[in-house]
Amino acid sequence: MSKQVVGQIEGRECVLIDDMIDTGGTIAGAVQVLKNAGAKDVIIACTHAVFSDPAARRLAESGAREVVVTNTLPIPSEKQFPQLTVLSIAPLIARAIREVFDDGSVTSLFDGKA
Repeated sequence: MSKQVVGQIEGRECVLIDDMIDTGGTIAGAVQVLKNAGAKDVIIACTHAVFSDPAARRLAESGAREVVVTNTLPIPSEKQFPQLTVLSIAPLIARAIREVFDDGSVTSLFDGKA
C-alpha cells in the first residue's frame, strides 16, 4: 500500500495525533513518510501510551523530535526514552471531581476554557 502526504509540508513542523499507541509501527511509519516528504520536524501526540514491545524502541528511533503522551496508563522506566514527554491528567481529574462535589458541570471542562 502506497502512503502519500496531502498538502505542502516541506520545511514545516508536523504534528501526528492519535488516541492510542500500542506497538508504534503505524505512527513510526507515518513519521518516516513525513520526513521523506521534507518535513522539518515531526511531533507525535497521543492520549493513551500502551507501548507494547517494541513501541519504545520504534518511537525512539522514528525520527520524531518529541513524543507527547498523557499518564492515563503507567509508563515504566524501561519504556521511557529521551524524546518522551509525559503530561499528567491529574489537574483535569481534580477539576472534574471538584465540579461533581460542587454540583457544577463536568462538561464545562471541555468547552475550551478549562
